[in-house]
Amino acid sequence: MTETLPAAEETEDPAALPVVPRRTVRVVIDAADDPGLNRRLAALEAASRIVVRPNPVRSTTDLVWDVLAAAGKNPAAVHSPRLSVADAWKAVAAWLSAAHVTDVIVERAHRLLPGEGLELAKLADRIDADLWLIWSSPADPTRTCNSIESLGRSRRNGGRLPHSGPHRDVRVIGISIFHDLLPLPAPAHHQPLNPDEHADTDADWPALPTIDFPLFLAACRRHLAGDTFDQLNITYRAEAQRTDEFVRRHHHELTPGRTPGEFQRQLNAYLRDERLGTAASGRLALIRLRAIQAALLTRGVLLRWQSAALGPAAPDRLTTWLTPGICRALRATVSTHAAAVTVLSLHLTAAPDRFAHLLCRNVDEAGRYLYLPTFADHAVYLRADWAHQLDRRDEDECPSYAHTTGKTTLPPYAADIIAAHLAHRRADGAGTRRRFFADPKNPELEATDRALTEVVLRTCRRIGVDPLWLHRGSCQGTQLGAGPAPLTDWMAARRLDVDILSDQGAAL
Repeated sequence: MTETLPAAEETEDPAALPVVPRRTVRVVIDAADDPGLNRRLAALEAASRIVVRPNPVRSTTDLVWDVLAAAGKNPAAVHSPRLSVADAWKAVAAWLSAAHVTDVIVERAHRLLPGEGLELAKLADRIDADLWLIWSSPADPTRTCNSIESLGRSRRNGGRLPHSGPHRDVRVIGISIFHDLLPLPAPAHHQPLNPDEHADTDADWPALPTIDFPLFLAACRRHLAGDTFDQLNITYRAEAQRTDEFVRRHHHELTPGRTPGEFQRQLNAYLRDERLGTAASGRLALIRLRAIQAALLTRGVLLRWQSAALGPAAPDRLTTWLTPGICRALRATVSTHAAAVTVLSLHLTAAPDRFAHLLCRNVDEAGRYLYLPTFADHAVYLRADWAHQLDRRDEDECPSYAHTTGKTTLPPYAADIIAAHLAHRRADGAGTRRRFFADPKNPELEATDRALTEVVLRTCRRIGVDPLWLHRGSCQGTQLGAGPAPLTDWMAARRLDVDILSDQGAAL
């Protein structure tokens, strides 16, 4: 017999229920106001540990802007008229949660206004981090400790701790214990390199000839040194073999009578997610492209590249336009909504005309993949592993999204941006069936295509990126991403086009 849950226990989606255990708050007594503590806190700052320095001249609602600045956001942009204080607290919790912050240290916490310590404790609960309040004053911290421990109820009790009711643990420790619990990190030469700054050996290639693919290897043999050409030839042959394997996997899409767009869509995703978009440099991408062109021609597929339309540095335009440097600039954005939609637009090289259809279930929890359907049959659906236990309804499915082919890989250096926005949507109460992009002013409403486009344009203007596929007017790249079913926007933006040849040599 099927039972119905009581109204108090019903929920749209179990994934939307927040589980926030109350974390222990530690108050560090530094009554002597040790001047060396500032240098120690600066040394403790890391990706997983932030130090909040509250502005001594602020209003009762300004603490969140200091936390955002400590999280690496642009201090000049945090006071945005588009962002309310409540949304700012959601944004900072989402960014810190995606960055896996484990410690929040508040310098000179004795200057906190009434209720600010409780707000910081709630933030630590939401991101599952430890909160350290540095009390650099001989004043008694009992009143602040009672407010945090009683969840704010002591303020209605004259500052005294109530005898019953919910509470959180607050521990008062000395500065020496603080030094033992949070030791200084290892010297810099013992730490691993930043992955974004790690030098890739594949990126070290000399200048290459720009001749078309039939004569590319012959030109390289004439212009390059012998050992350099041998390395290039190995890379070239290996890429050609990978392309043969790709064609064998999709040979049924090259049979007569099949729609050419099916193979083009698969090739678009293959070049973007595996070969050209992930290349360490433009020169490596050029080597791979020439090998792919030669291998495809032997299979009856002509892949043309109009490099002259991209200017003198055409090979550099073959790789992804979502670089680690751009992601670092996007992390300084306060709004997770603006950062996430810009990441997808730059990575897919597509206008966000269908991003409004994305569901929260289409995004991996860690921000590493997009799971999107590309088949007419609704039963064939790739989605996140954690969503298999939820009932699927036909009206929940995302429309066929031709930019992708099922599971689309996102760059690892952009994963935290996508994960941050998903955490923000979870804070709004969105389950797996809700839209991934909603109206920032009213999360209950869906975001419109026009609003998403304006957000991408505004964000790209701020970080100094020119998205040619969003140009207005009579620009040649205006139609990229437009229309009812864009198929190969990523290739079209790089002036790549495909023709499937018949036995007579003409395109099908």
